[in-house]
Amino acid sequence: MMKRCNAHIVCWIYIFFSVWTTGIAQEYYPKVYSAKGRIDEQTVFVDVRFDRVIKVKRSSLLADGNSQVYISNTFSSENGISLSFPYAIQDIISIDKQHCLISVDGQSPRVLLIDLLGNVLSTLDLPFSSNRKKSIFLGIHDSLAFIVHDDNVFGISFTKNLLNSRLLADETLATQHIANGFHCIRKSGGGHVLRTVNAKGNIIREIPFSPLGVSYRIHSTNHAILVLSTATGTSTNAFLLDINTGKQTMMFFPGTLKTIAMWEKDSIPMISWLTENEKSEKTINIKQQGGSTTSIAIPGFFAKTLSASGNGTMLQYLFDNGICLINCNALAIESASRIGNMKDFSDTDPHLIMFKSDNIIVSPKGYMMLSMVEDPFWWLRRFAETSGKLLFLGLICIVIFLSYRHYSRQKRFLEAGLELSGMGLILYLDNEGRLSKVNSTAKSVLQLSSDVPLHRPIRYYVNKPHMAELLNFFQEAFQARKPMQHRITLIDGDSIKEYIWSTTPLFGFAGTFAGCIFSGIDITAELEKKRLTNWAQLAHDMQTNLSIILLNAQQLQIIDEKNVQRQRKILGQITLLMQRVRDIVTVGRDEDAQLSLNDALVICRNVIQEFDDQLYPNAHLSYGGKQVMFLCDPIKLTRGLRNAVENGIRALHKEEGTVDLSCAFDDSHVYFRVKDSGIGMDEFTRENMMKPYFTTKKSHGGYGIGTMVMQKVAELHNGRIDIMSEPGKGTIITFTIPKLISE
Repeated sequence: MMKRCNAHIVCWIYIFFSVWTTGIAQEYYPKVYSAKGRIDEQTVFVDVRFDRVIKVKRSSLLADGNSQVYISNTFSSENGISLSFPYAIQDIISIDKQHCLISVDGQSPRVLLIDLLGNVLSTLDLPFSSNRKKSIFLGIHDSLAFIVHDDNVFGISFTKNLLNSRLLADETLATQHIANGFHCIRKSGGGHVLRTVNAKGNIIREIPFSPLGVSYRIHSTNHAILVLSTATGTSTNAFLLDINTGKQTMMFFPGTLKTIAMWEKDSIPMISWLTENEKSEKTINIKQQGGSTTSIAIPGFFAKTLSASGNGTMLQYLFDNGICLINCNALAIESASRIGNMKDFSDTDPHLIMFKSDNIIVSPKGYMMLSMVEDPFWWLRRFAETSGKLLFLGLICIVIFLSYRHYSRQKRFLEAGLELSGMGLILYLDNEGRLSKVNSTAKSVLQLSSDVPLHRPIRYYVNKPHMAELLNFFQEAFQARKPMQHRITLIDGDSIKEYIWSTTPLFGFAGTFAGCIFSGIDITAELEKKRLTNWAQLAHDMQTNLSIILLNAQQLQIIDEKNVQRQRKILGQITLLMQRVRDIVTVGRDEDAQLSLNDALVICRNVIQEFDDQLYPNAHLSYGGKQVMFLCDPIKLTRGLRNAVENGIRALHKEEGTVDLSCAFDDSHVYFRVKDSGIGMDEFTRENMMKPYFTTKKSHGGYGIGTMVMQKVAELHNGRIDIMSEPGKGTIITFTIPKLISE
């Protein structure tokens, strides 16, 4: 007995250390980066055109602030030009080797033309008062520089030491500098426009599109423009514009704006995005337009993503605790390095640059010098870490394991483990097929009372008609005397459950048959979760297709009034379909509530306004209540209340009736009540209404998704749902939400 236990212990120790060292070995890659030094309160600009580095250090020693400008050929060089200015310099850009433009802040934002002697040759005030918004240069081409102030883009022309400005774009939501101008997204009427401006300041392209979200970002190559947007901050909507054909492709990414990058390979766009599963395992996905997706698992120590970018040669992801570099040609990790002190770069969009022999992480808050060491023997280190140290121990463990392998199937702690929670159903049949041991869970499912005697053949206990399949499995596995597994459906009380049954034969030291252990695991919940996940994936695919249909339908230019009405009906039906799709996604995905401060009465109004009177002419919808501000997820709460109102409308059975949505509150809760004058519910329907998939409308295609959405929304807000109803007297559904006013 002791020898067998020791063999098992040694084997498990070997397996543990093998897995543990394999995890460590994942950090061995061809290049290793480490922090060499960090400089705060100093901004760095790499002037590629003139092969130099410009550093700006801002200080507050003077009342209006002052700045020091250092210009040198390398990062580490002490030699170079040093200039002082009595301004708070926000940005700087080179015109030529002897002149620069700087943006400063004062009573109004200004642009100054300076030379390398520190002389101010010309000054230009931008037509805005100081509002603490920074003026940042986008880029420069010939005699025209682009600068962004607040949500405006100006062109700054410089001729003979004279500066002039003109507004190129206003109300911009995002900008991106390109080799011959810039792209920007700006508001236009009720929608948005993607505008491209060339190096001369002329508009060469304007593409209108429907709003995708609140925050925007642009990525572009020579042949494509990728517009990214997010409304929730947890997922990203996008469209890819083919510059040559004008074709737009709608896309969806499960991550934030900062986790997405685009570059070009053989004139074809390549897009990467970061995903993270429920186990916090991160994967970088790379997809070539029209091609397949390559997924690259990265080490698990990486935390929050700070930025992502690609240049066709190297794809870089910066995290708040390290960097990950991927070779764009080989699609393989070149470096996965831990680097501390990067959390201060959050919200600054840092990026890694290579200038001459230096590697630097730059951001508006400062920069960090890195040292890089190439490790040509990284693969050998990985092998040694995973296998070399434990090779001898492994051989010994294998010999021990082979010597005692027939004991590995036996359960030596059956007596103690029978009643452990989470063990499922466990039965032990001795070598003659008699039931010797059974835990309480198995007794309940097999409907065995506590006074039923044991040590009788199994057929004596498994004798119900619905257990015939289980009895056949017991008898077949007992006769085969080998491990088997089978999925069997059983009735447990008033519900039907799915179980995975498996058997483990037991043998004595001399190889004699000692009986079988049968175990059953309830997989009903897992099957239901998988079903919801499949629905959510299908709904996600449908949402993408519906978004494309909606986008194209909105852009149709129709003059005939009848066709306009038809277009409105089409748009209305598409909107309803998208609502249903979002309901399925809500049920099928595990997401946290995105809390913000909202007015309960406004939410009631928004819910009622989502319903078209022409679609429900028999229902008189109304809302009311008292205003109260509280924290909630307005999108999800609206979705749950909308489903409750829809249930009320259905309860009218197309007869004239009323559905009223009201809100109220007390010191601790906010209440939303949906009251209808419909047919009401009997006791059975009322008690089962909130059970998954329960519906009284299966003959009409219903699957109970609406009530599942309501339940999910209430759970996300740590609330509850109460139902009052009687046949013929209507129904009142009450959402009780905790009244939170601050996070």
